[in-house]
Amino acid sequence: MGKIGRSYRSTAASFDGRITADNSSKNNVLAVGLNFFNDKAGNLGMMSNNLALSVANHFKIDSRNKFSLAINAGYCQRSIQSADGIWASQFNGVVYDAGVSSGEEFNNQSFGFFDAGAGILYSYNRKIKGVARNSDQRVNVGLAAFHLNRPNFSFVEIDNERLNVRYSAFIDAEISIEGTDGVLLPSAFYHKQGSASQILFGTYYKYKLNSGSNYTGNEKPFSFSLGVFGRLKDAFIAKMIIEWDQFAIGYSYDVTLSGLSNNSNGFGSNEIFVRFNMGDGGGFRYGSGFGGRRR
Repeated sequence: MGKIGRSYRSTAASFDGRITADNSSKNNVLAVGLNFFNDKAGNLGMMSNNLALSVANHFKIDSRNKFSLAINAGYCQRSIQSADGIWASQFNGVVYDAGVSSGEEFNNQSFGFFDAGAGILYSYNRKIKGVARNSDQRVNVGLAAFHLNRPNFSFVEIDNERLNVRYSAFIDAEISIEGTDGVLLPSAFYHKQGSASQILFGTYYKYKLNSGSNYTGNEKPFSFSLGVFGRLKDAFIAKMIIEWDQFAIGYSYDVTLSGLSNNSNGFGSNEIFVRFNMGDGGGFRYGSGFGGRRR
């Protein structure tokens, strides 16, 4: 048994976009994405680095409905510095003694493994021009499964310690408030891995300070969003996003409401992200973010 100590620090970066022309006559659009994730936690310096490639095909059913299939393949590298740990076996009966051997042995202090996943997505998108101001509607529903190959992720040589398949489902929507400059962006997510599960839900309110010009391009769209979300029986999350033309920056603060708040001295978790869309109406885009729990 060991003490975790320092909290986590996470960094993520992604790049994705279509690789076939975005033409209204095309029924299929092929897209690719590249994702990187780094996480470091605890006095043991437990670190994970994930690099994954995604390929998706978007099938156009009609002018409003679309169906997508995607596969994901990547490589994960894990490492740990066991010498920095504090173990129960080093308690000499009175105090902690760093000179006492912990008796802990890690056969794999650094190793890597292949990881694979797949997902499906249904999208509904209604855009009505020239009828009423701010009348667009959008809905996405998705299902995905990760760690389909169930890789061994243990730092010790235990053959049966393999990652459980993680199942994820989500629904999100864009509901324009007709005749105003406001938009509601509700969403809900469900994750299950082994005996653990998580439900995240909430909504943004997006205010369009400037909808932009579809003709001259001289006026750039500018909006500000505030969101309130919650993880069931775990946390309250406040979010903010500012979007201008192809750029976006966001911030969220995660307040732990469960018993885990004792481990963070009452502080929450901060997260910041930036995003850039390349090309009008889509094309390639990339973004990055980082976050961590304060002590």
